[in-house]
Amino acid sequence: MSEGQRAIDDAVKRCDFLRTLLRKKISVQVWSEGERGTVKATCLAWFHSQRGPLAQRVPPSALADLDSLYNALLLASGHAGSRSGYQELLKSIKKGLLVVRSECILASLGASASKSPDLAPSFASLVPDPKMQAILERRWNECVICLADAPMAATVMMGGLLEGLLLARVNREPSLKAVFTASKSPKDKKSGAPLPLRDWMLKNFTDVAHELGWISNSAKDVGVVLGEYRNYIHPQKELSHGVVLTKEDAVILWGIAKSIANQLLK
Repeated sequence: MSEGQRAIDDAVKRCDFLRTLLRKKISVQVWSEGERGTVKATCLAWFHSQRGPLAQRVPPSALADLDSLYNALLLASGHAGSRSGYQELLKSIKKGLLVVRSECILASLGASASKSPDLAPSFASLVPDPKMQAILERRWNECVICLADAPMAATVMMGGLLEGLLLARVNREPSLKAVFTASKSPKDKKSGAPLPLRDWMLKNFTDVAHELGWISNSAKDVGVVLGEYRNYIHPQKELSHGVVLTKEDAVILWGIAKSIANQLLK
């Protein structure tokens, strides 16, 4: 994992920790010195240790937006600000951090979303069935079409395409024993038995694929990044989180999806 990825992962973890901490009390104002101290420490960590490794990896505008949000959060920590105000700032910070993290993953994969060719590859090495090859090629092309004007639809299509490719890679194994006995293989909470493949999520597939050496560690993170954005297919979730998926977001995710596809096709 690169220094930039470690920095952004640390920022996301600190943001999530602070959001959880501030939810534990019901008071309207944040009076506690302990809570306000944690807010201040979170902001200082961004400016002193997390921001630097990212400066050469992401567009300046992305960091400028985050700088403004962290400055506002730091200013709020100087007095008993409203708990809801803190949460609104942190929600915006989390959104910005996810965009930066996806760009870091893309950079680490050595791909350029704006320059990488969008022609569908041959899926013959992964799927012997010509009909399924045609379906995967059609899904690939639909992702490209949606990128132009429908970033949400494109992101949903990417998730489905990757799940199809990962399932195909699983089914290419002569025995599924290694797949179901992998430490990251999802288990039934009551019985502890492995879940059937039809119940696996994208993150389950990417975690196991990385554990078995099919995709890189950086590629594995797409299960988190793409999954988080893909969940905004639900209108209520998009409304409650105030998130609008942009074309730029979708282009970044497409670059990651293509890189994973290339790794699975080797």
